[in-house]
Amino acid sequence: KTPMAGPTTRARAIWVADRLTALPEVWALIALHLGLVGAWRLMLVCKAARVGAKDFLKTLPGLFVCGGDIFLGGKAVEQVWRLDLATLRWQVMPALAEVRSDHACCAVRNGLVVIGGCASEGGVMVTVEMLAEGGGVFTGQPPLTCDGIAGAVAIVTDESDSAAGQVHLLGGYGADDESVSTVYLVDLATGVCTP
Repeated sequence: KTPMAGPTTRARAIWVADRLTALPEVWALIALHLGLVGAWRLMLVCKAARVGAKDFLKTLPGLFVCGGDIFLGGKAVEQVWRLDLATLRWQVMPALAEVRSDHACCAVRNGLVVIGGCASEGGVMVTVEMLAEGGGVFTGQPPLTCDGIAGAVAIVTDESDSAAGQVHLLGGYGADDESVSTVYLVDLATGVCTP
């Protein structure tokens, strides 16, 4: 028997490209570099791209919406929702322990932290709540040592110095409705605010 000749170089290149683009793992890597919007665009390319993009999207933590107030009624709410970025479906999460609006929140150590805000009956809050990963309820943390703050932004920082993590609180306003110009480093384990 005579050995069969391999495919031509061009045909071999097409064969390799076909096999490579059929792997969802390749599309997951591409989605990683394209980000959230790019991953959703990849879903329109082919079945393997859709599978790969969904695999990437499942690794993202989701988008949380917690508390706040109903615009038309002005009523504060305690509901918490999570948007699954792989399915674009909302999931109901455990409710906040305290009804609040105009609060800061961020993800710290795979948990959700809610800081300060305005109480439903008015007044600026000093309380902090945390929903641990896989937790079924928000738990109270030590209150802020600085005055209550609302309308601030929380940004997670290097957490190696704290048992529960640290955040920076930027901006917002205090109980006197005056703008807060100090940036605070807040230790979530103790509630200590360091300017």
